[in-house]
Amino acid sequence: MVTVVKSCAFALRVTWLIGLCAGVSPGAFAQTTGSVRGLTADNQGRPLAGATVTITGGALPKAGRGALTDASGVFQIPGLPPGRDYQVRASFPGLATVVLSDVVVESGRSTPVTLTLPPESALRERIRVRASPQVVNPAVTVTETRLSSEFIEALPVLGRNYQDVLTLAPGVTDVEGTGNPNIHGARDTDVVTLVDGVSTTDPLTGKVGAQLNLESIQEIEIKAAGATAEFGRAQGGFANIITKSGGNDFQGTFKFFWRGNLLDGDGAGTDDPRLHAGLGENGLRDLKFNDFLPFLALGGPIAKDRAWFYVALEHIQREDPVNALTHAFVTGIREDREFAKLTWQATPNQRLALSVNYDPQRLLNQGLNGLTLEESGFTVRQGGTVLTLKDTTVLGPSAALETTVSRFDQRPALLPNLGSDTNGNGILFNNRNGNGFDEPFERDAGEDYDDDGAFDVYEDTIHPNGILDSNEIFLCCFDNELRQCTCPPYSIIKDEDADHDRRLTRRGGCESPLREDFDCDGHFDRRDEDTNHNGRLDPGEDIDMDGFLDPGDNDRNHNFRLDDTPFPTDLDPRTNPYGRLKPIPADRDYTVNQLNRIVSGPYFEEFSDRRSRF
Repeated sequence: MVTVVKSCAFALRVTWLIGLCAGVSPGAFAQTTGSVRGLTADNQGRPLAGATVTITGGALPKAGRGALTDASGVFQIPGLPPGRDYQVRASFPGLATVVLSDVVVESGRSTPVTLTLPPESALRERIRVRASPQVVNPAVTVTETRLSSEFIEALPVLGRNYQDVLTLAPGVTDVEGTGNPNIHGARDTDVVTLVDGVSTTDPLTGKVGAQLNLESIQEIEIKAAGATAEFGRAQGGFANIITKSGGNDFQGTFKFFWRGNLLDGDGAGTDDPRLHAGLGENGLRDLKFNDFLPFLALGGPIAKDRAWFYVALEHIQREDPVNALTHAFVTGIREDREFAKLTWQATPNQRLALSVNYDPQRLLNQGLNGLTLEESGFTVRQGGTVLTLKDTTVLGPSAALETTVSRFDQRPALLPNLGSDTNGNGILFNNRNGNGFDEPFERDAGEDYDDDGAFDVYEDTIHPNGILDSNEIFLCCFDNELRQCTCPPYSIIKDEDADHDRRLTRRGGCESPLREDFDCDGHFDRRDEDTNHNGRLDPGEDIDMDGFLDPGDNDRNHNFRLDDTPFPTDLDPRTNPYGRLKPIPADRDYTVNQLNRIVSGPYFEEFSDRRSRF
């Protein structure tokens, strides 16, 4: 089954940084920039009109961004990337210059600052240590939690998934550990994840559609209630993730995690056999497993103050030993999380950012338990590519325009550990009744119809009666709802004499095109070697060219017996093309043994899918 789900949403969003959202898109597009708004005054509290305010640091060019205060001494600088290390400098003729350090800018927020400029004669150098406790802002109706990259890096979180961080926010839980959290009891499909303002939710299931490298996250904002008008398509809440960008300084990080059976030699989950009715561990100590998690992050300038790059690469190999009582097996994950971002400051007021997130995943040996053999498990494949191009343009002191174009492309699949064509002959169904439909009883039976290990031609198939039949069967296109034929009847001839020897071959008989003794009489005779049935040996029929019918001609394994057993020392397919001359067995099916409930055979489902959003 192939399902294609596509949705289109394009937004030009004008964000008035006084606090209103002037343009609302049909999808969920969160703000990815913030602003700094403040007041300048002298030491008497009088506002300073025409003061120069400059902000530097963060991901801005070296020259930074600037503004002039209005008649009331108010200034505003919009379109700033989130950061925690901005510096705000204010200057006015005749007054001392004042600098505020470590100013925090958060996405979707305007950071308030107040700058008091004393006279130059009264200038004193002071070092001030400040702390900013969280306070309740009565003007904010949103219930949210913000987590910075520094906070995430210091967390003792087991795992490398951003969903593990979301559950630290009040009201967010993930009881089943699926990576699809719920907020305040809402369904796990009612949480929308936004990456740089663009939804990465699976358009079909409503669950997680893309994984992220933790090293690529600058900030996570969890909105549990009261989301503003720019958010939509969720009844639970939102996770708004802002990714990192490169700066003017080269920075890099490399880390490596490893776990293996050398450190955990007895295997996880080994219990006293008496706890499991004497079944014990069943090979758990013999399992080999290794976890490898290397990741690398690099960022820096391509051209200082003009262009930057940031790359975060991570490979995940996780293997978990499982004691299923009746047997032991290893489940695992193979995953790559690759993120790259290019940022270009085209003009002082315009910035372009192109980012790519690629996260192919494979979940191995799924669907196994104590009664399901490893061959009956399956592999889940998921993940894909998210490509985003974002333009941020500052239109003036109070407005910024963000334009985003993004494509989400995911290709999930489910692949059984054991393929449906278990006998490897390339056939899954034989349309025996000629109706053009694959039906369960038409599964490929191979060459061993009765599963006795011998070549068979079972011919009494039309209606078993112990004799050969040759019937004309009439068929039509029968509509079950109308209970009538919807096309003219047609006929086919069903002849049971499959080997055309005019006698019935019993069930378990020995005839087959690959047999040496074609007529099953145990002798070398004309029926075996005289392939054109003209009563004499023609060129090409007398294999050893001695004019006689002898073992050298039809004895394919050269053991001077008609036994269809290969010559013991000649199993090379180049010299013995007939191989072992054993019948091809029937394809195996997904089977539940009614006596012991053991599940075997290939998993019954297989699919590939494609889901995209633009």
